[in-house]
Amino acid sequence: FGGRGGGVPTVRQAAAEVRGGLHPDIIRRIVRAHINEVRYCYNQGLARDPGLQGRVAIKYTIDLEGKVRESAVHESTLADVEVGTCIAAAVLRWRFPRPETGEVFVTYPFVLEPGEGEPGPMERPSRRARVERDEDDEGDDESFKRPRVSPYTGEMKDIMQLLAGGHTAAALTKARAWRARDPGDVLALLALGEAFEVAKQPEEAARAYGSIIDLFPSRADLRRYAGVRLERLPVGLELAIDTYAKAVAQRPDHPASHRLYAYALARAGRHAEALAAMIAGLAKDPVWSRFPGVDRIFREDIAILAAVRIAADPVAEKAVLAELATLGIAVATDPSLRFVLHWETDANDVDFHIVDGRGKRAWYSEQELASGGELFEDVTSGYGPECFAIPGKPRAFPYTLSAHYYARGPMGYGMGALAVLQHDGKGALRFEERPFAIMQDDAFVELGRVRGPLK
Repeated sequence: FGGRGGGVPTVRQAAAEVRGGLHPDIIRRIVRAHINEVRYCYNQGLARDPGLQGRVAIKYTIDLEGKVRESAVHESTLADVEVGTCIAAAVLRWRFPRPETGEVFVTYPFVLEPGEGEPGPMERPSRRARVERDEDDEGDDESFKRPRVSPYTGEMKDIMQLLAGGHTAAALTKARAWRARDPGDVLALLALGEAFEVAKQPEEAARAYGSIIDLFPSRADLRRYAGVRLERLPVGLELAIDTYAKAVAQRPDHPASHRLYAYALARAGRHAEALAAMIAGLAKDPVWSRFPGVDRIFREDIAILAAVRIAADPVAEKAVLAELATLGIAVATDPSLRFVLHWETDANDVDFHIVDGRGKRAWYSEQELASGGELFEDVTSGYGPECFAIPGKPRAFPYTLSAHYYARGPMGYGMGALAVLQHDGKGALRFEERPFAIMQDDAFVELGRVRGPLK
């Protein structure tokens, strides 16, 4: 660590030693998300000794639930022992995906160096603080270099390329053959559904997506993903509501179960049920500690769905206000535009990127846009959701949205959806779902643009 000259230290993560059933990239990614906590501990040391510098290695154990069971200073060259103690205590609060096998033992060194031209040592670094890593040098949008990796491989890649090129009949033929050859392959069913959608055959697409549920009725993650696909079909909303309800019963500990169910009910005009479903999700509050930002997302969802409920049934206003008062939530009265990303695995790490019409990017390293809007949290332990919210009237259309498949989990591919939610502040809600699949590490999948207010 180094901290002379009044600058905030630059935190560098040295190479970790990892033993057990989690990939080092996943460990590194989660540690990076908590780097400001390490900075904070070091700043406390700088307040005591402005010349403090050196290196601290923290050794910790991740148990079968993904929690840090033990954390302690393994070695340190710092004269101030309290800095290492502070970091070790912070690590105890971190959460990781559940290991595939056994416990995981990690020794992670941190190196801090003097900052240049940044706030003084007594200031805690903001969320926009610069993050530096030994492994790469990602910066703002001007210096951001996107990997040129296709999100798809194999037959899925071939079929998606055919569809993109307008060769729908050929894509359908190839997808049908894949499905016939491997009827239990989720990706084959997904490719078939995609081809039917492009061919404007929604009933056939619904059958393909419904087959995913039929094959895996006990898999809440696949129920939800099939539901997102069904929901955007003109024949699929009620089927989606049914499968979301079952997903809530199967996995109430997954945030997406509650959110997808509630918003599908709202889309169907069942506003009282939608609000009740979202409030029931918030009641699972003790579970949400492993999902940073979920409590805030749920509360803002409830505020919006309450406004929608009151607009649809003004007689219910008094009862709705009374119920929200018990939760400490006010009805949403200001317009907002929200982009909410979720994915369907515990160990895949998916990053959300938002680029505004001025060419500026919001992502885990720079979570706010000067044009307005904030990425609430960077979720590194699976599932999401990650939410980017623009309060008031957006000022920088179009917004270009994408998902980056940062780390492969045991499932081997990532599936999820982006929800675009627009509330006018008066109870009128418009939304759309944009499902995606990613099959390769370091790939981006384009989630389209939002060029203006939803119609």
